[in-house]
Amino acid sequence: MATFPISIDSAGGEYMESVLVVGWAKRPGDRIKAGDLLVTVETAKAATEIEAERDGFLATIQYGEGQEAPVGAVLGTLSDTDVISESKLVRTKADPASVDLPNVAGREPSPADAALGKVSAGRINASPLARRLAQAARLDLATIAGSGPNGRIKQRDIAAALAAKEIPATGPADERTDAETAPPGPVPAAWPPRSLDPIVLLHGFAADRSLWRQVIPLLSTAREVIALDLPGHGSEAATSVTSIEAIALDLSDRLEAMRVSRAHLVGHSLGGAAALSLSALGCLAVRSVTLFAPGGLGPEINGGFISGLSSATSAEALDQWLGVMVAERSSLPAGYAAAAFRQFQRTGNAATLAMMASVLFPGGTQAFNLQSALSALTVPTRLVWGKADRVVPAAHAMAAPGFAALHLLDGVGHVPPIEAPALAARLIAETVLSAG
Repeated sequence: MATFPISIDSAGGEYMESVLVVGWAKRPGDRIKAGDLLVTVETAKAATEIEAERDGFLATIQYGEGQEAPVGAVLGTLSDTDVISESKLVRTKADPASVDLPNVAGREPSPADAALGKVSAGRINASPLARRLAQAARLDLATIAGSGPNGRIKQRDIAAALAAKEIPATGPADERTDAETAPPGPVPAAWPPRSLDPIVLLHGFAADRSLWRQVIPLLSTAREVIALDLPGHGSEAATSVTSIEAIALDLSDRLEAMRVSRAHLVGHSLGGAAALSLSALGCLAVRSVTLFAPGGLGPEINGGFISGLSSATSAEALDQWLGVMVAERSSLPAGYAAAAFRQFQRTGNAATLAMMASVLFPGGTQAFNLQSALSALTVPTRLVWGKADRVVPAAHAMAAPGFAALHLLDGVGHVPPIEAPALAARLIAETVLSAG
């Protein structure tokens, strides 16, 4: 059996030391055709899609979603035969904060791995993700001590630096369990007990749990963070729902299966509406609620945006609509639209999204009202809205009850988790901390 490496050596001439694996489009054992998308990686500036150079089968995955890989390292392998021994498949844990390269999953260090710790003249030794997070938080990398190999600054070092600047933390960083880093997906037969109530993150319409990619590393590593895909989205693309109540029931069932009975809820846009509806069900002991431009607080919504997202037939068309959701297009990483469009194609949920849009937002109107659910909350509650929101009017924030904290952000559009991730993480942490 001949095998062929899957790797990346550069991205448009950009200087790189490592890349972040965003997601694999195939699984070990899948048949591959030349030109098929294999894996998407992210550098400090752009998302890059790696396609197969030959026909074959995906044999192994060396770096899983969320892990950093040195430039030139073997991300996985292709085989010319479909004879794959399960015992030889490399299974990685999607926990970028706990993986120190090189030597993931028992690999022998390669020359590219050894090069990871080296610093070019005058360049600070930091991962692309750490650079992006530091830039978002306006931190000077020169003042941060790196905990990675050869003093490399990693995302956990950025989180520690933010904590030192009095961004609330919820416990010591060494209390994480394997369950806290487990990605959403098939639920294990038994989840270990939780010492702290987890934070549950819910994304907006036509997005997926990757919306929170820049926020999660900035939250305390002592508390479990669970990012779920809404029904009809991402890994739940096959699940079709026709009401906000059905979304909440689906989320409730999944959280119950994960043995989550108490949680801090965080939602963006449709995910915010889902968080309010989930709170109203009463099946979950809600400890706090943080809402970013939530749906359900007024009838108005940008119907063209909703329709454009769910019906875009090209990356170029999608790019135009994605530009509507942010105040400044520069806040979207290069290649974001292309990667998002490929994700739509992979999940094949365009028809489901169109159906959900027709019942949840008929005629460009929000068909549900959750003001009473918001007013009924008895836990710490925070609403965050970008003043430049062109999807859900910031005027809806005026529906916030007197007990809720309200933040109106200058220079931010509809997606604070993307446009202002450091502030988003801080506000989530403050809400969680205030619950005691």
